[in-house]
Amino acid sequence: MGRINMLSPHTVNQIAAGEVIERPASVVKELIENSLDAGSNMIHVSVKNGGKDFIRVTDNGYGMSLEDLKIAFKKHATSKINSIEDLNSLSTLGFRGEALPSIAAVSEIKAVSKERDALEGHKISIYGGSEPKVEEVGAPEGTTIEVNELFYNTPARRRYLKKTSTEIRHIIEVVTRYSLAYPNVEFKLEIDGNESMFVPRTNSTLENIKYVYGKEIARQMVKVGYKGDDIELHGYVSKPSVTRANREHIYTFVNSRYVRNKALKDAVVAGYSTLLPKHRYPIAVLKVGIDIGTVDVNVHPTKIEIRFEKEEKVKEEVTEAINYVLLEHDLIPRPQKEKKEIIKDKKEEIEREIGSQSKLELDEKETVEESSLPRMRVLGIIHNSYIVVEMDDGMAVIDQHAAHERINYEDIKKRHKDQIDSQTLVSPVTIDLIPKEAAMVRANEALLKEMGFGIEPFGRTTFRITALPVVLGELQAEEVLYSVLDELIELKGKPLEDRREELICYMACHSSFTAGDDLSITTARYILDKLGQTNNPYTCPHGRPTIIRFEGSVIKKWFKRT
Repeated sequence: MGRINMLSPHTVNQIAAGEVIERPASVVKELIENSLDAGSNMIHVSVKNGGKDFIRVTDNGYGMSLEDLKIAFKKHATSKINSIEDLNSLSTLGFRGEALPSIAAVSEIKAVSKERDALEGHKISIYGGSEPKVEEVGAPEGTTIEVNELFYNTPARRRYLKKTSTEIRHIIEVVTRYSLAYPNVEFKLEIDGNESMFVPRTNSTLENIKYVYGKEIARQMVKVGYKGDDIELHGYVSKPSVTRANREHIYTFVNSRYVRNKALKDAVVAGYSTLLPKHRYPIAVLKVGIDIGTVDVNVHPTKIEIRFEKEEKVKEEVTEAINYVLLEHDLIPRPQKEKKEIIKDKKEEIEREIGSQSKLELDEKETVEESSLPRMRVLGIIHNSYIVVEMDDGMAVIDQHAAHERINYEDIKKRHKDQIDSQTLVSPVTIDLIPKEAAMVRANEALLKEMGFGIEPFGRTTFRITALPVVLGELQAEEVLYSVLDELIELKGKPLEDRREELICYMACHSSFTAGDDLSITTARYILDKLGQTNNPYTCPHGRPTIIRFEGSVIKKWFKRT
């Protein structure tokens, strides 16, 4: 008997489902794309239990006839291509025949569809790839597809799904992408019976940015319009004063399809040149138009990753277009409390605290006592970043930020074991979040309260910040919350203790002196004193060294004295 067997159609469908349907958000993506290709200008999505138990996508597109409905769930059935040559000139969002049959292979699926001007609609029901049941029903024009018990017959894959809050964030992200790409389409997302997101038809990308990000962010967006030799570029990018901690807020679309392409995101960031602070990234919604034949959309089964035939040329044009439009606009940020003022306040507070400590009033030649560090004498501070000290046998250089960060980290851990102290804001700050961020706030409500944040819901995706952790001092409330949410998004799926630890590290970092802060010798000596009293004075919480020592014998070798 031979060793090679033909797989059953059911097994083949389940393998195809593994390529296209990775999680509930993949189902939502495929169904939304089908709705868009059907000419819909209204798409409503409803999910329960993160999409694991129930997903419904309703549209008002041109619908399907009884004949089309029967064949739509068969493998390799599609209305979008007829031959292999069509793959090189694909203008629709989808074309693969795997999506609907693949979803049907791993769920209980029902579809109701009615063509425009038809008298009746039709309903088809398929359970785990079984023979479909078809019946005539009354229905509005368009199509509604319901997916129940996703991966019920592949328990290993169902167990692989993340917790409900994580799956919800992925679904929100999918709906957000398409609402930004298609301002002429109304999108609504309902989660467990509650409306989580609503973006009406606006016919304006900027208006859609307003609905997703809020009015304040929309006011800080700069319009991009460019036509080059190889591409057209349209959309909006944020002024350099509006940034985020990661690239997740850079949305790139190629020929109306959301794509992940490193070259495009690199080009967006490069367009800002030196306008962005280190490790900060813009918000961007950019639509690239390019000859279909020069783009390979078949890199990934879900078509989310693409390759350009002339990638370097595309990158160069995007960079130049963004750089040009930014330099044409007024990039002066709105007035906020000056960082120097905050630094001054912090220094005055420290110097008041240590003013009565006699050991810090000694002559500069004397050393700080009771320290786990060797005896040191402060010689000075260079580049407003490094404290230079003399030791009994050599010298050392201390990174003022890393050292202060270690001090603050251990202080927070010691003084705030269960609850970090809050400071109530005199005037609560109202902040508009994108749906993904709003879901993150709700999922981490207890942790944020424990960390000293007072945050109250004030609408679907609007919140009021009523209190901030005391350790963060005078930092801007909006800036703090956005940064904390970026941290939590980076930590999605991590245990609670890991998220708590990272937020403490964040607070320690943002309440510390930074490179460039102008410190007095008194403050420098205070930092050395406090650093010597920590459990680990040699690294910051992120593992960077706080102090580098140069032995006297090494210094002698530098000057050829040995």
